[in-house]
Amino acid sequence: MFHAYLTYEWLGPAIFVSAGGGFLLLYLHDRAHLAALRLGMAYLCTLVGFLTIMLAEGDLRPPNQAAILFSLVAGKFFLVWGVTSLFGIPFPRRAFGLLAAVLAGLVAYVNLTDAPFMDRFLVVNGFAATVNLLCGLQVWRARTQRIDVIVAGLLFFQTFMLVNRIIFIHVSQTDFSTLSAFRRSEFAASMQTENAMFAIAIGLALYARYSVTLVTQLRRLAETDALTGLLNRRAFETRVEELRAISAPLPTGLIICDIDHFKSINDRHGHDAGDRALVAFARLLERETPETAICTRLGGEEFCILLAAVDDEAIRLQATHLRAAVERLRVATPDADLQLTASFGYCRLDHGGELSVAMAQADAAVYQAKKDGRNLVRSAMAPCAGEPSLQRA
Repeated sequence: MFHAYLTYEWLGPAIFVSAGGGFLLLYLHDRAHLAALRLGMAYLCTLVGFLTIMLAEGDLRPPNQAAILFSLVAGKFFLVWGVTSLFGIPFPRRAFGLLAAVLAGLVAYVNLTDAPFMDRFLVVNGFAATVNLLCGLQVWRARTQRIDVIVAGLLFFQTFMLVNRIIFIHVSQTDFSTLSAFRRSEFAASMQTENAMFAIAIGLALYARYSVTLVTQLRRLAETDALTGLLNRRAFETRVEELRAISAPLPTGLIICDIDHFKSINDRHGHDAGDRALVAFARLLERETPETAICTRLGGEEFCILLAAVDDEAIRLQATHLRAAVERLRVATPDADLQLTASFGYCRLDHGGELSVAMAQADAAVYQAKKDGRNLVRSAMAPCAGEPSLQRA
């Protein structure tokens, strides 16, 4: 026998359907958003348990109990999986597996001992509280945005409320021996309202975190070169002023480099080999420069590096180091391992100096290095004829 009335009791299921459907729509819009799929499944799986309890008449039969337990475990599994996917952290397999095993043991015990509904209720809520605590800890450890604190706080608060619910059931003199008795209590109505409120709050917080993630990804796409992942020129010019402000009153160092004979690499080995060379060159620049440095691809095979708070000698040493590192680089291709060289030009960018002027000077120094035989470093801060020749390492 089943009954269904359009009362506030349906508020919770309606919220779970709306939140789950919203996340599924995000996934259908872009199948790469697997976190949205998992969060949607968390809400929809949990919905099954809510509907089973609401619609079942009298005490729960074994099929109903099995549906509720499956809904609980699956819903919490997808919640943790979705949240960890959204935050880019590993799924805690061992911890969740241990909790699921403990739940299975407790469920078997209460069934074998024919325990009253209250004991079953305590087991289910204890599992939910522990998983929420685990999920909140994962979010707290991985927090990078302000909204992350809110997400973790909501999960912790819901954990507290679940524990408080368990304590109340345990110490209350109210008859919770059967599902029917539980439904007749004011506590049941309060619990349904509480579940609906947390479903809304956590769903909105996760939507907000998802929005922040999408905005961050879009910003990264707008600011980076699609092939190498380095900053593009527009983003580089924006970041330059930030770095110069941090370095002030000390100057910054500007290095421009150009891969030698790059056209011949494309002609002889194909554009795929050329792309591999560009990516390998970009990774080398990131690896061989300080963390504070800004690396960008200006276009084609030309790259630029900005160094924070350096003097003339530090700029020269960095450019020389990069030239030698490029000379040692080997790029694997289907045909053969490519050996690259690059020509470097550098100058000092004083506080208040024009970036465009400095880049033109460094670019002229690169041209001079090409003219002098390539695989060389040249300075724009003094006439090239008067600068010591930096031969190949």
